[in-house]
Amino acid sequence: MRLLLPILCSVFLLGGWMSAQSAPARFTGNQARAGRTAYNDSCATCHTAALVGGLDAPPLAGADFQGFWGGRPARELLAYVKAAMPPAGRKPDDTSLESIVAYILERNGMSASTVPFDDDDQGVIQPSGR
Repeated sequence: MRLLLPILCSVFLLGGWMSAQSAPARFTGNQARAGRTAYNDSCATCHTAALVGGLDAPPLAGADFQGFWGGRPARELLAYVKAAMPPAGRKPDDTSLESIVAYILERNGMSASTVPFDDDDQGVIQPSGR
């Protein structure tokens, strides 16, 4: 019996951790709308307005994007964007970058919520249809 309680606690805690890891990232509709404007100003030159990618820029929507980023925490995408994008020119502020990620999530079929996306979000990128 003394062994059963720690095992049950471990299963409960692990189950809660796994649920938190698979919850979708959250963002608001206002963020996605602001992100569209910021994306068009800062990202569309290379990634195109349709998010399909260009010469050296990968797609930010569709099967290739979802295959690489799907199931990963959205904060990892934000961290990458903050560190590496855009590779040249004026870098948008953190709020704009969070909005750009919200726009990318929306364009990949994720639904807006009432909770804004930020770098503390624990949710994952869930491609459309999942």
